[in-house]
Amino acid sequence: MNTGRPIRFVIFAVPRTGSNLLCGLLNAHPDILCHHGLFNPGGVHWARDRHGSGSVADRDRDPVAFLDTVWASGGGARAIGFKMNRDENGEATGALLRDRDVRKILLKRRNRVRTYVSEEIARRTGVWESYDESADAAIPPLRVEVDDLIQHGHLNAAYYAAFESALEATGQDWLETHYEALSERDEIARILAFLGVEAHSALPATSYKRGPEDLGAAVENFDELAGALQGTALMDDLYLRDAPELRSHSFTPQEQD
Repeated sequence: MNTGRPIRFVIFAVPRTGSNLLCGLLNAHPDILCHHGLFNPGGVHWARDRHGSGSVADRDRDPVAFLDTVWASGGGARAIGFKMNRDENGEATGALLRDRDVRKILLKRRNRVRTYVSEEIARRTGVWESYDESADAAIPPLRVEVDDLIQHGHLNAAYYAAFESALEATGQDWLETHYEALSERDEIARILAFLGVEAHSALPATSYKRGPEDLGAAVENFDELAGALQGTALMDDLYLRDAPELRSHSFTPQEQD
């Protein structure tokens, strides 16, 4: 039980970069309380094993007061945090960026094509989180327009660049990690160390991947897209294998010392 003030943290991400996966892994640690998207426009998404207080109306009426409530509700956790996605509450984002005591994690995804395709699939199916492997919705064929793909990549790059610029200007450190690295135990141990907690014996993943391993099975104009991306920085992304499905991280007793 933590008797001092808990370490506070926030995960800044864009859609489909593994934020639900990371939140679930961190929340599985006995010393961490990690909520999901508390400022999601569609609702207040608490940690899946918690029911916090505060409605969407309360949150939007006074985002800073809502943050204070969140930080005070750790229940003895050594670290408490949540995720914020692109274009969520500007007032809360500004308060978090100004608070030097809040540790910042920037979660990215190296594969920009898969990020775009996954976001479009989620948008069309309405399924943004998958916690039941058997309840996955059918994935419709997707036509990808090159201009939309490129614009999406620029949008995400600008989002992260703005955060990095703001943090650099105020002399704050942050931890950058990538969806593709979350399957590596060393990377999870690095994140845990950043949050001031030790590695635990088992951190089960609570979410499931969506979408086919082969992009060609999801993108109906794959060959056309490959031709259009020839010679661009996105060409390699089109053929790179995705990160493997992750069900759990385990650490040896020696790694817990």
